[in-house]
Order: sequence, then C-alpha cells, then structure tokens
Amino acid sequence: MFQKLVDSIKESLQRSQGKDALRELFKTAIADMVLTPQEIHALRFEVTTHGLTADDVREVGTRILQDAAAAAKTDGQLSDSELKTINDIVALTQIPPQTVGELLSTLHTQRKIYELSRGVITPITLAGVQLKGGELAYWSEPVGLFEEKVIRRETVGGNRGISFRIARGVSYRFGSSRGHSVPVTATVEVARGDLVITSQRVIFKGDRKTMTIALDDVIGVDPYTNAVIIHAERLKQPAQFRYHNTESAELVAQMLAYVMR
Repeated sequence: MFQKLVDSIKESLQRSQGKDALRELFKTAIADMVLTPQEIHALRFEVTTHGLTADDVREVGTRILQDAAAAAKTDGQLSDSELKTINDIVALTQIPPQTVGELLSTLHTQRKIYELSRGVITPITLAGVQLKGGELAYWSEPVGLFEEKVIRRETVGGNRGISFRIARGVSYRFGSSRGHSVPVTATVEVARGDLVITSQRVIFKGDRKTMTIALDDVIGVDPYTNAVIIHAERLKQPAQFRYHNTESAELVAQMLAYVMR
C-alpha cells in the first residue's frame, strides 16, 4: 500500500516536471511568435515523451496558447505569422475547440485591425438588416445609444418679497416675483442594439430606436475608449454610441475612417 503511494507520488512529480519542461520548450520556441518547421518537428516529438497524458498536453497547450494570445494582443494586431503560430500550437496540443474559441475571441478584433492597416476589408454576412443594392456590411458591434434628455424641471429665480401688516388680519406684500421653470438635462441610454458599419451607411438597430446615417452626411467622428460620437447633417444632436466591449473601440474608429475616406 505504502509503495503504491510512493510510486504514485513519483509519477506525479515526473509528470509535473514533464509539463514544466514541455512548457519551457514551447515558450522558447514561440519567443519570436514564429514556429519554424524544425521547431514544430522537435515539439511534436517532445509532446509524445515525458510520460504525459493527452490531458497533460492539452493543459500545457492551453497555457501556452494564453501566452501566445497575450503576446499577439500586446501590439494590438494579429499578423499572419502570429495567427499561424497560434494554429500550430492548437494542432500540436489538440486543444478542444471550445477552449480555443474562448481564448481567441478577443483576438478577432486585433486581426481586423491588422487587415485594415494593410487596406484589406472583408465583408461580413449580416442577418436582420436590409442592405441597399451594392451595399456591403463590414462590422457589427453591440452598443448602447445615448441621448441628451430632460430628466426633470427646477424652479429658479423666485422671490417671496417683503410683507407688512397694515391692520389686524390684513397684510401687504411687495417685491415678490415668481420663479421660472428650467429644464435639467442628462445623457441617458435610450436604446440598446447593434452598430453596423457598411460601405454606404452607419446603421443602429436597437430595441427601442433605430437610425441610419448616410456616410455622405457625416460631418465628423469623435472616437473615445468607451464610445464613438458621430456628427451628421440630418441629426438633431450627435449620435453617441457606447460600447459593451471597449476592446472594439480602436477597430470601430479605424473602420469608420476607412469607409469615410
């Protein structure tokens, strides 16, 4: 019984050391975010040694993929070589598709930014939005539409004046004036939906409000880290869209700049 426990501990230690060794090999190989054919061949061999199970290898692969994704995200772009390296890691360690999807979802934005920087813009398939003839949809982003609204009214400027008693039960007041009502405004969310950028328009399809802005009518765009404000000729007030996912801020700004040029 005791010997079995000792053997089990030794095996666990060996597997732990094997996982650490394999991870260090991967980290060294992807330091430049490029896996050469020679490195891939060497890593494929190492994956089958160290007495590691398939789950052990997937665990190592997941951690390495997290490191690679973080490195690709640091420069704000996902290049062709970085994308290939990530795919190679997935193939070598057999990471489950669900895990891959969760890890790479945030890198989709960086990939789009990389493509835009090289003048490449890829149309997307969009359901639920009617496009015009020849119009192409390029991006859809969940946002909230905010507008300046009157939230209450306050009375200002009133004066009670001065009261003098003339006789018992009789008084005279002078100098009084009525105040006037002024509106108090605030920027509030009026709808939630999708901000769609196309080759001809900016479309907001919301749960309580929908609007379209022709690109020819746009006067200017103010990009922020959490929102984008669009000024257009036919709008009574600028359209303010706040992101649900602020990581898309740079992409939306660059996408608008691209379609408006």
